[in-house]
Amino acid sequence: MRTALGPRLRSQTCLRLRLPSPRSPLFPHQCVTAQQESLPNAPSLRAHCCYSTNTSAVQKWPLRDLRDISRKTPLIFHLTSDNPYYNLSIEHYILVNSDPASQILLFYTNRPCVVIGRNQNPWLETDLGRLKAGRRISKTDNVNKDSLDGPLDLVRRRSGGGTVFHDDGNLNYSVTVPNTAKSFTRSLHAEMVVRALSPLAARLGFTDLKVNDRNDIVMRSKESSPQTSASPTWLKVSGSAYKLTKGRALHHGTLLFSSPNLSKISSLLRGPGHDYIQAKGVESVRSKVGNLAWTDNLDQRAQTKQVITEAICTEFWDMYGLDSDQTRIPRQVGYNEIYLDGTEADERQNPDIAAGVAELSTREWTFDQTPKFDFTSPVVDGVQIMFHADRGGLLHRISLHRTNGDADVIVRALDKDELKRRLTEHPGPSHGNGNSDATLGHVSQFVQEAGRIRTVTNWKGLLNALFVDPAVDNVDIYIPEALIQRIEEIFPYISVGSEMK
Repeated sequence: MRTALGPRLRSQTCLRLRLPSPRSPLFPHQCVTAQQESLPNAPSLRAHCCYSTNTSAVQKWPLRDLRDISRKTPLIFHLTSDNPYYNLSIEHYILVNSDPASQILLFYTNRPCVVIGRNQNPWLETDLGRLKAGRRISKTDNVNKDSLDGPLDLVRRRSGGGTVFHDDGNLNYSVTVPNTAKSFTRSLHAEMVVRALSPLAARLGFTDLKVNDRNDIVMRSKESSPQTSASPTWLKVSGSAYKLTKGRALHHGTLLFSSPNLSKISSLLRGPGHDYIQAKGVESVRSKVGNLAWTDNLDQRAQTKQVITEAICTEFWDMYGLDSDQTRIPRQVGYNEIYLDGTEADERQNPDIAAGVAELSTREWTFDQTPKFDFTSPVVDGVQIMFHADRGGLLHRISLHRTNGDADVIVRALDKDELKRRLTEHPGPSHGNGNSDATLGHVSQFVQEAGRIRTVTNWKGLLNALFVDPAVDNVDIYIPEALIQRIEEIFPYISVGSEMK
């Protein structure tokens, strides 16, 4: 549902039908007659409306009209769903389908989730086991408390950049503008946010803000004020990522204003395999983080979010709220602001957004977009496993090593062809290698998925199937249980996209 609030207007104040002017708000509360709706140029008549503060009287307009509508004025979108798959898909739809010359600001807040960049490795960037266990926020007596309640979402976005954690204390903003040197630089809209927030420092209790050389927004730590520290500590409150197309530029950023999970972010955004995976994609840069205005009171948190959102809206409008002769149009709260809920992802309403949600929700998108990488396990009882994975986490070669001091002996090494042979002719339970029918079933699934690491549900069974050759081995090759447990901790089996709410 698209609504645009006009709180300064009295209910059912009707305007005379008139031609739209550049100074006329396109999206106050609207009532467009069926006759007008059927006209070929209906989007250009959206200013012919009846203002109302009653949301039930608000006209719905198809989001597929966005290209025509966004041609006339800057727009501000507020997404009311907390579903990261919905929100990222709508954001992408706006990027692709808005007018090439338009300027659009978008806000959304996701439920607790980890979002990785387009070219990142999920096994490196996050603790998948902790995501699988889950951590949610329960609301009791209007105060946030930690609780375990099902798995957290792991989402791969379509833009580059690093890995971030989202929850209800993080506001996501994005700005979509023409991809020209005049309209877009990587620091432009981070600077916009700093200008918007700096006047709120005393009110919200944070200190100096600036944009650093990585285009992150950082806040001076309260413990390192100019009076007490010659070399201040700066805490990251906002990271940025970008998606550039031929004609459009998307800059989206996080904004930690009051996250109840601040102390957990660092451990969530570091996989247990961090020291053992050499990735070919983009690796996140770790930074100390902080909250702009921490409170554990949910009402106060909502008020803080509202104040911050309005400040950014005002600054955005100061930049782009100009009519055709470059005369500034005064900002009026609620005008040209559109509220979208999760129904936008309904296939009957917008199949493109529905398809985007479906894609982001799959394990194929989340894991199979991973660039190639190498894994070297820790040495446990003198035994070490090494493997190379091609793009998509496809096991390409693997080797088992024994170490004795400085000596390294390759016990068995399998290339791609040998891997395929061993997995299709793996030994059965009668060979005494400890494999059960259930274990071999898991190996068969791995084979059917062309050797994708994400499908491994039993690493012990897989390693036995790979390294124990009954034709030449009278006994099992020794692989320590502790080593298998470490590998399973780094590469757990995890379902993705199961929490479509």
